[in-house]
Amino acid sequence: MSTTAPKILYVDDDSDDWIFLSESFAATVTGTDLVCASGGEEAIKYLNSMNHDDLPSLIILDLNMPRWDGRQTLNYIKSNPELSGIPVVILSTSENKIDMEVCARLGATRYMQKPYKYEEYKDVVRNCIPLIKAQS
Repeated sequence: MSTTAPKILYVDDDSDDWIFLSESFAATVTGTDLVCASGGEEAIKYLNSMNHDDLPSLIILDLNMPRWDGRQTLNYIKSNPELSGIPVVILSTSENKIDMEVCARLGATRYMQKPYKYEEYKDVVRNCIPLIKAQS
């Protein structure tokens, strides 16, 4: 078993959401390493630069981002044998059923609504903890 903290990659173009999720992880669970990427292209470059043993235990992915959006990023991750086993949680403001269906079809582990209040980000973290533990 690895002695390093489980790594979580959060991909979102909104820096306020980075702060909210980062603070919520720090307040809710200890022993995780949250890494933030500002978009799909940055996330893919980051993932492709890593050794297999250093890959994140979980990816939390925004759906609506410029350039490489969450759908493209999710499709790439789930189509890549080195990355496909990493659980991916979609965290989006979209309530569109088609978005939810597409993400499920592409292999998303879970689809969650992005909170509108800081306190609700802790619920997101609590819902992600079992996915992190399953990978540890």
